[in-house]
Amino acid sequence: MRMGTSRRRFSNPLLIAALAMSAVAVGPISAMASEDLDDPVVLAEQAVARNPGIDALESRIAALESRARAVQRFGDPVFALEYSNVPWNTWALDDSPMSGVQLKLQQTFPLPGKNRRREAVVLQDTEARRWELEERKLQLAGKVQEAYWTLALTRQLQAITTKHIDLVDSLLESVRAKYQTGSVGQHDLLRLQVLRDRLEDDLKDFTERDRSLTATINAALHREVTTPIGTPETVSPVKPTWTLEALESAASEHRPWLKQLEAEANARRAAADLARYERWSDVTVWAGYRIRSAAAPDPGTDFFSVGVAVPLPLDFLGRSSARAAEERESAEAIEQTRLSVVDQIADMLASSLAAWERAAGKAEFYLGKLIPDATTTLDATLTAYRVDRADFASLYQAELQLLEFDRALREAVVETRIRSIQVETLAGTLVTVSGSKGE
Repeated sequence: MRMGTSRRRFSNPLLIAALAMSAVAVGPISAMASEDLDDPVVLAEQAVARNPGIDALESRIAALESRARAVQRFGDPVFALEYSNVPWNTWALDDSPMSGVQLKLQQTFPLPGKNRRREAVVLQDTEARRWELEERKLQLAGKVQEAYWTLALTRQLQAITTKHIDLVDSLLESVRAKYQTGSVGQHDLLRLQVLRDRLEDDLKDFTERDRSLTATINAALHREVTTPIGTPETVSPVKPTWTLEALESAASEHRPWLKQLEAEANARRAAADLARYERWSDVTVWAGYRIRSAAAPDPGTDFFSVGVAVPLPLDFLGRSSARAAEERESAEAIEQTRLSVVDQIADMLASSLAAWERAAGKAEFYLGKLIPDATTTLDATLTAYRVDRADFASLYQAELQLLEFDRALREAVVETRIRSIQVETLAGTLVTVSGSKGE
């Protein structure tokens, strides 16, 4: 048994119960078999593989890839059939040498380089959506793992509360024995009973929170929301191994959100280049064949004609220039947004890393000092209380203090897990945390 108490012998069942709770707070998993546990990393991977929102974004990317291929193709040729230049009152082809059936085929050819620029815009948009997909996966994986550890904490606090209810029951027996001899008043019994009732009510809150978190995780995995999820009874704290500078560098290199904004800015620059180039018109080439009938004195020889049509790129109103300027300003706005996001990530990294370091230090301090001291205090107070050398208030306070420390220890340990996930999500480097099953 840990916390410097294993060499002492206790005949007091109350103290043995208190020490058992402390052992559960820091000891290895025993009651739950490892095969019954779910790995938070595996759950996150399953959520990414099954989540409909991820599938929807992947479909959008596939649509853009198809569009990128489409913009490289020439437009469809146009075929025209014309019954032309016939007298309105007869509609006969042989009444006028101008009459005939005109067959016409035309094709528009984009100016060289135009399709390449159109493709560049779509490809950059596609790249931005790919990074958006990676960011969505990163956030989903992080949220699932955070929810998992929050669920584990909820169940651990529930277990601690149940054990403290048993401890309060033991205290009630000791106080009741004194009450029967007239050594203490009824109000002491009532205070302990109120504490017990409050702990029973806390159990209901934990049960509700358990159901809610289980549903949240299962919904992310796109499965029945009541599917059981196994969590460890205890875990070890995770200490920070990153420096803030290393995290900021990793975020700059790996965070999908930043790469998405960079691709969006590039797409707008490509669109500005295309807008300038779109000012120059495409060329349309056509060929026609007129079938004629004889109309005296014309023998009705068929005609053949070819032509080229080019719209004049006058752009008196400067639409192309205005569109190009709009796209350049949009690119600049996205660049500024990216710089703002870099600052935001740095701020959140500093905050999360500081919280992680504090939680790790707190867990170590509670584990090494406060929990053993609180357990010893409760033991000494109970012993003194039984020989009338300590009052009920001291005994009551010692129990509340142990309860508070037990809960604070679990919260600090699990917070190290959650903060590590938050930090690596912010940096875009979310990976399996060593000992993720509480081993």
